[in-house]
Amino acid sequence: MAEPIGPEQMVHGTAWAQMHGGYFSDPAVAQPLVAAVREVWAGERPSVVVDVGGGTGFLLSQLRETGAGDGGALVNLDGSRLQLSEAEKNGISCVRNSVEAFRRAEVVPAGRTALWLMRSVLHYAGEKGLAPLLRHLRAQAATGEFWVHQTACFEREEDADCLNALYRKMRTGKWYPAVADLRGRLDAAGWRVLVVRPAPALLLDSAELGRRYGLAEADLRRIADEMAAEFGGQNEVFRRGPAGFQADLHYRIFVCAAGA
Repeated sequence: MAEPIGPEQMVHGTAWAQMHGGYFSDPAVAQPLVAAVREVWAGERPSVVVDVGGGTGFLLSQLRETGAGDGGALVNLDGSRLQLSEAEKNGISCVRNSVEAFRRAEVVPAGRTALWLMRSVLHYAGEKGLAPLLRHLRAQAATGEFWVHQTACFEREEDADCLNALYRKMRTGKWYPAVADLRGRLDAAGWRVLVVRPAPALLLDSAELGRRYGLAEADLRRIADEMAAEFGGQNEVFRRGPAGFQADLHYRIFVCAAGA
Protein backbone atom coordinates (compact mmCIF):
# COMPACT_ATOMS: atom_id res chain seq x y z
CA MET A 1 0.00 0.00 0.00
CA ALA A 2 1.05 3.61 -0.44
CA GLU A 3 1.50 4.13 3.31
CA PRO A 4 3.67 1.42 4.95
CA ILE A 5 3.25 0.55 8.60
CA GLY A 6 6.84 1.43 9.47
CA PRO A 7 6.58 5.22 9.98
CA GLU A 8 3.62 4.80 12.34
CA GLN A 9 4.91 1.92 14.48
CA MET A 10 5.81 4.39 17.23
CA VAL A 11 2.12 5.02 17.94
CA HIS A 12 1.04 1.38 17.73
CA GLY A 13 0.39 -0.96 20.64
CA THR A 14 -0.54 0.56 24.00
CA ALA A 15 0.00 4.10 22.67
CA TRP A 16 -2.72 3.73 20.03
CA ALA A 17 -5.59 4.01 22.51
CA GLN A 18 -4.59 7.61 23.33
CA MET A 19 -4.01 8.80 19.77
CA HIS A 20 -6.29 11.49 18.35
CA GLY A 21 -8.03 12.08 21.64
CA GLY A 22 -8.79 8.39 22.02
CA TYR A 23 -10.99 8.39 18.91
CA PHE A 24 -10.18 4.78 17.99
CA SER A 25 -10.77 3.44 21.51
CA ASP A 26 -13.96 5.34 22.38
CA PRO A 27 -17.12 3.18 22.54
CA ALA A 28 -19.35 6.20 21.87
CA VAL A 29 -17.42 7.08 18.71
CA ALA A 30 -17.55 3.46 17.54
CA GLN A 31 -21.26 3.02 18.30
CA PRO A 32 -22.66 3.96 14.86
CA LEU A 33 -20.33 1.49 13.13
CA VAL A 34 -20.92 -1.23 15.71
CA ALA A 35 -24.67 -0.73 15.32
CA ALA A 36 -24.45 -1.06 11.54
CA VAL A 37 -22.45 -4.28 11.87
CA ARG A 38 -24.89 -5.67 14.42
CA GLU A 39 -27.81 -5.05 12.07
CA VAL A 40 -26.16 -7.02 9.29
CA TRP A 41 -24.97 -9.74 11.64
CA ALA A 42 -28.46 -10.20 13.10
CA GLY A 43 -29.96 -10.63 9.63
CA GLU A 44 -27.25 -12.80 8.09
CA ARG A 45 -25.74 -14.74 11.02
CA PRO A 46 -22.38 -15.27 9.29
CA SER A 47 -19.93 -17.87 10.58
CA VAL A 48 -17.09 -15.37 10.88
CA VAL A 49 -16.74 -11.62 11.40
CA VAL A 50 -13.42 -10.42 9.97
CA ASP A 51 -12.05 -6.98 10.84
CA VAL A 52 -9.70 -6.16 7.96
CA GLY A 53 -6.94 -3.88 9.22
CA GLY A 54 -8.46 -4.20 12.67
CA GLY A 55 -5.47 -2.94 14.65
CA THR A 56 -5.86 -3.53 18.37
CA GLY A 57 -9.12 -5.46 17.93
CA PHE A 58 -11.15 -2.75 19.65
CA LEU A 59 -14.13 -3.00 17.28
CA LEU A 60 -14.35 -6.76 17.61
CA SER A 61 -14.21 -6.41 21.38
CA GLN A 62 -17.12 -3.98 21.20
CA LEU A 63 -19.09 -6.38 19.02
CA ARG A 64 -18.41 -9.23 21.40
CA GLU A 65 -19.69 -7.15 24.32
CA THR A 66 -22.96 -6.45 22.51
CA GLY A 67 -23.47 -10.13 21.65
CA ALA A 68 -22.70 -9.90 17.95
CA GLY A 69 -20.65 -12.84 16.81
CA ASP A 70 -21.98 -15.03 19.62
CA GLY A 71 -21.42 -18.60 18.51
CA GLY A 72 -19.25 -17.49 15.59
CA ALA A 73 -15.65 -16.51 15.16
CA LEU A 74 -14.22 -12.99 15.49
CA VAL A 75 -11.00 -12.61 13.48
CA ASN A 76 -8.69 -9.60 13.50
CA LEU A 77 -6.45 -9.17 10.42
CA ASP A 78 -3.61 -6.67 10.62
CA GLY A 79 -0.01 -6.27 9.54
CA SER A 80 1.34 -4.73 12.75
CA ARG A 81 2.74 -7.02 15.44
CA LEU A 82 2.26 -4.30 18.07
CA GLN A 83 -1.40 -3.81 17.19
CA LEU A 84 -2.09 -7.54 17.13
CA SER A 85 -0.40 -8.01 20.50
CA GLU A 86 -3.03 -5.73 22.03
CA ALA A 87 -5.84 -7.65 20.33
CA GLU A 88 -4.48 -10.96 21.58
CA LYS A 89 -4.46 -9.63 25.15
CA ASN A 90 -8.23 -9.17 24.76
CA GLY A 91 -8.74 -12.73 23.57
CA ILE A 92 -9.33 -11.84 19.90
CA SER A 93 -8.22 -14.36 17.26
CA CYS A 94 -5.56 -12.72 15.09
CA VAL A 95 -4.03 -13.23 11.67
CA ARG A 96 -0.96 -11.24 10.63
CA ASN A 97 -0.91 -10.18 7.01
CA SER A 98 -1.34 -7.02 4.96
CA VAL A 99 -4.74 -5.82 3.82
CA GLU A 100 -3.74 -6.01 0.17
CA ALA A 101 -2.15 -9.47 0.32
CA PHE A 102 -4.30 -11.65 2.60
CA ARG A 103 -6.43 -14.45 1.22
CA ARG A 104 -9.86 -15.58 2.30
CA ALA A 105 -8.61 -19.00 3.39
CA GLU A 106 -6.47 -17.35 6.08
CA VAL A 107 -9.45 -15.87 7.91
CA VAL A 108 -12.55 -17.81 6.77
CA PRO A 109 -12.62 -21.62 6.99
CA ALA A 110 -13.78 -23.45 3.87
CA GLY A 111 -17.54 -23.64 3.55
CA ARG A 112 -18.15 -20.81 6.05
CA THR A 113 -19.75 -17.42 5.48
CA ALA A 114 -18.22 -14.08 6.46
CA LEU A 115 -19.16 -10.56 7.39
CA TRP A 116 -16.34 -8.13 6.59
CA LEU A 117 -15.59 -5.12 8.77
CA MET A 118 -13.18 -2.22 8.29
CA ARG A 119 -12.54 1.19 9.81
CA SER A 120 -10.24 3.93 8.57
CA VAL A 121 -8.10 1.80 6.27
CA LEU A 122 -8.82 2.58 2.61
CA HIS A 123 -6.92 5.88 2.61
CA TYR A 124 -3.65 3.98 3.20
CA ALA A 125 -3.87 2.67 -0.37
CA GLY A 126 -3.41 6.10 -1.93
CA GLU A 127 -5.33 7.26 -4.99
CA LYS A 128 -3.68 4.85 -7.43
CA GLY A 129 -3.90 1.91 -5.07
CA LEU A 130 -7.55 2.30 -4.09
CA ALA A 131 -9.14 0.56 -7.08
CA PRO A 132 -6.81 -2.48 -6.90
CA LEU A 133 -7.44 -2.76 -3.17
CA LEU A 134 -11.22 -2.64 -3.63
CA ARG A 135 -10.98 -5.37 -6.27
CA HIS A 136 -8.79 -7.47 -3.99
CA LEU A 137 -11.27 -7.17 -1.14
CA ARG A 138 -14.11 -8.12 -3.47
CA ALA A 139 -12.17 -11.19 -4.62
CA GLN A 140 -11.95 -12.45 -1.02
CA ALA A 141 -15.69 -12.11 -0.39
CA ALA A 142 -18.27 -14.61 -1.58
CA THR A 143 -21.14 -13.23 -3.66
CA GLY A 144 -23.79 -11.79 -1.39
CA GLU A 145 -21.55 -11.34 1.64
CA PHE A 146 -21.63 -7.96 3.36
CA TRP A 147 -18.85 -5.48 3.97
CA VAL A 148 -19.45 -2.70 6.52
CA HIS A 149 -16.73 -0.08 6.52
CA GLN A 150 -16.19 3.35 7.99
CA THR A 151 -14.06 5.28 5.54
CA ALA A 152 -12.67 8.81 5.58
CA CYS A 153 -14.29 10.78 2.76
CA PHE A 154 -15.92 14.14 2.15
CA GLU A 155 -19.23 15.33 0.74
CA ARG A 156 -17.49 18.33 -0.85
CA GLU A 157 -14.70 17.71 -3.34
CA GLU A 158 -12.96 20.92 -2.26
CA ASP A 159 -12.68 19.60 1.29
CA ALA A 160 -11.21 16.33 0.02
CA ASP A 161 -8.72 18.37 -2.01
CA CYS A 162 -7.78 20.34 1.10
CA LEU A 163 -7.07 17.28 3.27
CA ASN A 164 -5.22 15.57 0.44
CA ALA A 165 -2.98 18.63 0.10
CA LEU A 166 -2.33 18.53 3.85
CA TYR A 167 -1.32 14.87 3.80
CA ARG A 168 0.96 15.39 0.80
CA LYS A 169 2.72 18.15 2.69
CA MET A 170 3.15 15.77 5.64
CA ARG A 171 4.90 13.38 3.23
CA THR A 172 2.40 10.55 3.46
CA GLY A 173 0.84 8.57 0.62
CA LYS A 174 -2.64 8.69 2.11
CA TRP A 175 -5.52 9.89 -0.04
CA TYR A 176 -9.16 10.75 0.67
CA PRO A 177 -12.00 10.66 -1.88
CA ALA A 178 -15.27 12.52 -2.08
CA VAL A 179 -18.30 10.39 -1.19
CA ALA A 180 -19.64 10.30 -4.76
CA ASP A 181 -16.23 9.29 -6.09
CA LEU A 182 -15.91 6.48 -3.57
CA ARG A 183 -19.38 5.17 -4.39
CA GLY A 184 -18.39 4.95 -8.04
CA ARG A 185 -15.16 3.15 -7.24
CA LEU A 186 -16.94 0.65 -5.01
CA ASP A 187 -19.48 -0.09 -7.73
CA ALA A 188 -16.73 -0.54 -10.33
CA ALA A 189 -14.98 -3.04 -8.05
CA GLY A 190 -18.12 -5.15 -7.65
CA TRP A 191 -19.46 -3.78 -4.38
CA ARG A 192 -23.12 -2.72 -4.28
CA VAL A 193 -23.53 0.22 -1.90
CA LEU A 194 -26.73 -0.34 0.06
CA VAL A 195 -26.49 2.31 2.77
CA VAL A 196 -24.32 5.34 3.52
CA ARG A 197 -24.51 6.81 7.02
CA PRO A 198 -22.64 9.58 8.85
CA ALA A 199 -19.99 8.79 11.45
CA PRO A 200 -18.20 11.04 13.96
CA ALA A 201 -15.49 13.24 12.49
CA LEU A 202 -11.93 12.95 13.75
CA LEU A 203 -10.26 16.14 14.97
CA LEU A 204 -6.66 16.31 13.78
CA ASP A 205 -4.19 18.43 15.73
CA SER A 206 -0.85 19.49 14.29
CA ALA A 207 1.18 18.55 17.39
CA GLU A 208 -0.18 15.01 17.37
CA LEU A 209 0.24 14.72 13.60
CA GLY A 210 3.85 15.75 14.06
CA ARG A 211 4.35 12.93 16.52
CA ARG A 212 2.63 10.40 14.30
CA TYR A 213 4.51 11.27 11.13
CA GLY A 214 7.84 12.38 12.55
CA LEU A 215 7.48 16.06 11.67
CA ALA A 216 9.54 18.76 13.36
CA GLU A 217 8.06 22.04 14.57
CA ALA A 218 9.61 23.80 11.58
CA ASP A 219 7.83 21.34 9.26
CA LEU A 220 4.50 22.02 10.95
CA ARG A 221 4.96 25.81 10.72
CA ARG A 222 5.79 25.53 7.04
CA ILE A 223 2.76 23.32 6.41
CA ALA A 224 0.50 25.74 8.29
CA ASP A 225 1.80 28.67 6.24
CA GLU A 226 1.38 26.85 2.92
CA MET A 227 -2.10 25.55 3.73
CA ALA A 228 -3.28 28.98 4.85
CA ALA A 229 -1.94 30.53 1.66
CA GLU A 230 -3.45 27.90 -0.62
CA PHE A 231 -6.82 27.34 1.04
CA GLY A 232 -7.40 30.23 3.42
CA GLY A 233 -11.08 30.38 4.37
CA GLN A 234 -12.27 28.56 1.26
CA ASN A 235 -12.71 25.23 3.01
CA GLU A 236 -14.66 23.81 5.93
CA VAL A 237 -12.08 21.35 7.27
CA PHE A 238 -8.79 23.21 7.94
CA ARG A 239 -8.07 25.93 10.53
CA ARG A 240 -4.88 27.67 11.47
CA GLY A 241 -4.43 28.65 15.12
CA PRO A 242 -1.84 30.31 17.35
CA ALA A 243 -0.35 26.95 18.35
CA GLY A 244 -0.42 25.25 14.96
CA PHE A 245 -3.38 24.00 12.98
CA GLN A 246 -6.36 21.69 13.21
CA ALA A 247 -8.31 19.79 10.57
CA ASP A 248 -11.47 17.71 10.50
CA LEU A 249 -11.34 14.25 8.95
CA HIS A 250 -14.88 13.32 7.93
CA TYR A 251 -16.16 9.74 7.88
CA ARG A 252 -19.05 7.84 6.37
CA ILE A 253 -20.25 4.29 7.10
CA PHE A 254 -20.88 2.19 4.00
CA VAL A 255 -22.91 -1.01 4.03
CA CYS A 256 -21.99 -2.92 0.88
CA ALA A 257 -22.81 -6.31 -0.62
CA ALA A 258 -20.54 -8.33 -2.88
CA GLY A 259 -22.16 -8.38 -6.32
CA ALA A 260 -22.33 -11.31 -8.70
